[in-house]
Amino acid sequence: MSPNLGLLVAGLTVLLVAAGASIVAWSGRSPAGSAATRSGDALIDAMQPAVVVFDAQERVVRANPRWYQLIGRGPGEVLGRRPPYPWQPPDGSDDHLCRPDGSQVPVLAAVAPVPGPGGGSVATYLDITDRRKVEDALAEQAATLERANEHLQAANRRLERAAAFKNDLMALVTHEMSQPLSSSASLAELLADSWKQLDEDTRLDLTVKIHRNTRRLVGMVNDMLLLFHLDSGTVTARRTPVPVGEAVDIAAATLPAGAQLHRRLDQAADALVDRNHLEQILGNLLSNAVTYGEPRDGTGVRITVTDHGPGIPDEIRQQLFERPVRPKATGTGSGRGRGLGLFIARHLAEVNGGRIWYERGQPHGARLMVWLESTATD
Repeated sequence: MSPNLGLLVAGLTVLLVAAGASIVAWSGRSPAGSAATRSGDALIDAMQPAVVVFDAQERVVRANPRWYQLIGRGPGEVLGRRPPYPWQPPDGSDDHLCRPDGSQVPVLAAVAPVPGPGGGSVATYLDITDRRKVEDALAEQAATLERANEHLQAANRRLERAAAFKNDLMALVTHEMSQPLSSSASLAELLADSWKQLDEDTRLDLTVKIHRNTRRLVGMVNDMLLLFHLDSGTVTARRTPVPVGEAVDIAAATLPAGAQLHRRLDQAADALVDRNHLEQILGNLLSNAVTYGEPRDGTGVRITVTDHGPGIPDEIRQQLFERPVRPKATGTGSGRGRGLGLFIARHLAEVNGGRIWYERGQPHGARLMVWLESTATD
């Protein structure tokens, strides 16, 4: 409520008290009344707000035309009425009035007692329908702006995360690509310039190194493409029963020479998963274990990859699967990781309805756990 509007209604009510006193005093006498009563009637009729006068028994003794228009009732339905009034809301509130057709009129009301022996009261009602429409429109506009602001802030946060991820990813990839590219270029130049002077074994060794670097670069490009597809939500899983043992064998075959793999596997364990995704998940986890060497309830296949390294540093555990993370390498495959494996493994596990998480090894090391739905039925 506007303070100025409230003061206006209150001031008008005070002015009407004197007129109301005369009307109440003469309400039971001659219709003509006194000059004061006629003056009070004229004042009330001329008022723009709706005005109604009650006697000491709360009986309606006078109302102006605006009052009858406001409540949609004639004098015959109003004069002489006692509580409960048909225009009064059932909850007794005074912020709106009820009309015969069931509609409600928002009002600004003020009531003042009439002094003197006759008692009674004078009430004024100001129709604020237009004001309420404006307030509702402003409130809806404010709510719309607030919702738009929230969406904009959420979009900004997503953009900031995406920008941070892109920067981290580009820095990582740029650093990782420079070494195999530079190495391959140097080795190829050596082969081209000294082909005749090199013996067959040296040529083969240099060629194998170039091939190995090329495979690293191809793997990095494939990881990048997969990340872009995962980020856009275009990766789908063709889930079929897959023997976990076969997937472990394929993933283990990609490990560097000298890596030791000890497995305790139920050969009958089948996971409902995309075969290519499972092989990549296991390959990434095993590679991470070699390099850096909250569970889900329900029936499923749980795969645990454990290494015997120092474990995952506490400062990066919270973001281990959230963004490219590459702790200092210490294991058999030191320096080979691209920092993308766990991030990709997490997304591929989720696409297949599974989950991946980390547990601290005992007494040291890291335990990376994958849960996938089982094909077994109860």
